[in-house]
Amino acid sequence: MLRLIERPVFVHDLTNPPAEDRNCDIELRVVNSKERIIFAKQNVSLQTKYLLKVPDAKSIGLTSFDQRDVEYGTKDVVLACNLSLQRACLSTLKADLPRPEIEIKVPETPVRIEHTPEGVHILLTETMVARDSVYLTILTKDELDEDQAIRNLRLVRKLDRHALSTSTPIPVVNLSKALSEFESAMTVFPRLLIFKHLFNSLEFSTNWDGTDRRGVLLDKEVANVSGIQEIIAGEWRHFYDRTKHVDRTPENATKFVGGLENLPQILTQLRKTSASMILDRLERL
Repeated sequence: MLRLIERPVFVHDLTNPPAEDRNCDIELRVVNSKERIIFAKQNVSLQTKYLLKVPDAKSIGLTSFDQRDVEYGTKDVVLACNLSLQRACLSTLKADLPRPEIEIKVPETPVRIEHTPEGVHILLTETMVARDSVYLTILTKDELDEDQAIRNLRLVRKLDRHALSTSTPIPVVNLSKALSEFESAMTVFPRLLIFKHLFNSLEFSTNWDGTDRRGVLLDKEVANVSGIQEIIAGEWRHFYDRTKHVDRTPENATKFVGGLENLPQILTQLRKTSASMILDRLERL
């Protein structure tokens, strides 16, 4: 019988993800804990490495000891946690962002010889090369509600997203797509790519029933379910359009550049909205 699961996971900040000049130091605290899900901090680098422990897998609904099922179950635990968190992003993937190697060639020291009545003067000009660099560590604190994470896990497992077939109902297929996009948003580092994955997740979950809501109809449905303002949903949609299409007017370019500048503010609210929409749909299955 499957009991203990242990798996290293890697955590970074949603709005300040790892970069060549930036580490992520994430303090992850579990609240409402009955020690069903445990995160033991190990070390800080581009991401913060934690050891994920599930002391009694059966207690959270994982019963199979098949290796593939354990792997899928662990991924679902990580996803369920990500649906609960605000800033921290959990991933089973370790980042690798090698810093560029810079080789500086110091020019040869020029020598000038002058013959004067006083004698021979040898003049040397020394060249000094100075390099400077700044490397930051971003400290982020986030709380994981264990009760909520386990509720999310049960909803995700009910979907059975790892066993899709041609007979799978449309809502299940669309929600599986939404979860896959949300999962991808937690593993990539460029902010624009995070945004695109999260918006795709929001769109798939909004249209889970097969209704192709577009434009203001999409905005209205997002607002009705999540509680955000309809105008904000519209701004996300317009910016997403600009990421897919060539800019033809100065107004197009302004919307795109403005969206890029606002991404740190957008991502947290978009993540929360997408998670809210996904969970609403999962509860309706």
